Amino acid sequence: MYGIPDRLKALSAAEEQVLLALWDCKPPVSRRDIGARLAQKGWAAATVLNFLYRLEEKGWVICTKEQNHNLYAPTVTRRAYGVYTMRQRLDTVFGGDLAQAVRALVSESGCSQSELEQAIAVLNEKHAEAEEYDLYDPYG
Repeated sequence: MYGIPDRLKALSAAEEQVLLALWDCKPPVSRRDIGARLAQKGWAAATVLNFLYRLEEKGWVICTKEQNHNLYAPTVTRRAYGVYTMRQRLDTVFGGDLAQAVRALVSESGCSQSELEQAIAVLNEKHAEAEEYDLYDPYG
């Protein structure tokens, strides 16, 4: 769904934190690398290992052996997961109404002028792509 395989089981908030730490590293990643990122938040090494095991069981990471170390790699990109989670929230909170969600985000989140200009540029680019596609005549 939304670029995430249906076989993957839902993540807890803590599992998501481990996956985010994994994405912050260049895979494949050792437990120590992930643990170093999470240690700043008070995570113990055994806890990180436990959550990596859970993520592997749920299909979010794959584990390979290199000598006597386990190395971990995500099975889904951060971008795909981001789209998936944003789409879920859009559907749940705003009934799938993107315009309503954008209005709420822009009016309530304190976006800077620079952030708004970047967002407008992305929307204009996407709009131009759609117009080009609409004008394309495969038989012409």
